[in-house]
Amino acid sequence: MPYSPPPPGQRLTTAILAAMVGPWQDYDVAWTASGSTPSVGTSGSLSGRYVQIGGLIHFGIKLTGGSNTGWGSGTYSFSLPAVAAPGIDMVGDCFVGDSSAGSAGYSTGIALVGAGAATVSAYIGGKNASSALSNANPQTFASGDRIWLTGAYEAA
Repeated sequence: MPYSPPPPGQRLTTAILAAMVGPWQDYDVAWTASGSTPSVGTSGSLSGRYVQIGGLIHFGIKLTGGSNTGWGSGTYSFSLPAVAAPGIDMVGDCFVGDSSAGSAGYSTGIALVGAGAATVSAYIGGKNASSALSNANPQTFASGDRIWLTGAYEAA
């Protein structure tokens, strides 16, 4: 959605604010890995949603593995709804759930949108021990496991 700010001095109304904020929209997320290609399969799910407010895009991605999800190999990346602006990296959140461990089985980290990037990747772990989200980090993935990525970035 193209953004046009209201003219200077114009009184802000509900209609103007509504025009500045688009509706949340679904988008098709592409999931890739640096090694072998992962696949959601027919029993898993991968969804993405976003909203653009001015030049800022807020996004959410959720992957839930199913019985025939192929987790691939290597570090993971997920497509964004639009390319990020050049010049600055943006950081969001990553949450990984391990279904075999119940409610105690989760890991957190950051979601990184690099300057000018069309994808988001994630890093799990503490200071000086962070590692890229992959088929083997922070766990070996299986059916029912989940990955959530959320964040905001400036659109190109």
